[in-house]
Amino acid sequence: MTEPESGAQTFAVFLTPVRAGMPDDPTPEEAEAVGAHLAYYERLLDSGELVLAGRTTAPPIWGVMVFEAGSLEEAERVARADPGVVAGVFEVRVQPFRVVLMRG
Repeated sequence: MTEPESGAQTFAVFLTPVRAGMPDDPTPEEAEAVGAHLAYYERLLDSGELVLAGRTTAPPIWGVMVFEAGSLEEAERVARADPGVVAGVFEVRVQPFRVVLMRG
């Protein structure tokens, strides 16, 4: 079992597109928000907060990220600060998450 850094907890973030057709046919505004969303999570990866991020290939969930934060409230603040969420492109759900098994 992998434990987060001291004092941190692990959370899963689930993103759902607000507009069903967005992943395959984004508007220019949605594409810009998705680019900012990716840059945001790259910064979290660089800072050591992000554990992993990926995209699903079927609805309804579009993206899944796992990251560390000090509390659920902090994790929700981080997830809601995602530019894609701020722009109204994604709805977000945050849940506590515990890594039980991990390859490597």
